[in-house]
Amino acid sequence: MAGTPISELLDAVDTLDVENVMALTAPEAAILLTDGRRAEGAEAVRELLGSLLGTLRSATHAIRSEWHLDGVWIAEVDATYELHDGLRTAPLPRAFIVHVGAGGVNEMHVYGAHEHPLDERREVEGGMRLGGRWLPPL
Repeated sequence: MAGTPISELLDAVDTLDVENVMALTAPEAAILLTDGRRAEGAEAVRELLGSLLGTLRSATHAIRSEWHLDGVWIAEVDATYELHDGLRTAPLPRAFIVHVGAGGVNEMHVYGAHEHPLDERREVEGGMRLGGRWLPPL
């Protein structure tokens, strides 16, 4: 859906320009990413988004469905990412929950279906999960 807070936010993310995303957020914004990283306040959000977007060569988000109720937007999204090393993910299912206030996006929570199980022990930090399997960094 074009012109909604989530579509505008995802369009900004897909530019890979942190300032495009920050232009849509409130000064007290908070974010929670699929890997559990969190940030609160504009500077911390800017730093976290910079870290995330800095690993990507490209990002594409396609909204499958979207709902709105009392300033909260919820969307089911297919996300495709290409890392700087050329690794490209298949569309990954995502759920975005975005709280919007007068100053812009106050809060964004992103949930994904490809996180590792809680009891999985990884010997090497980094890497990513694709198709239900853990791929260590190259």
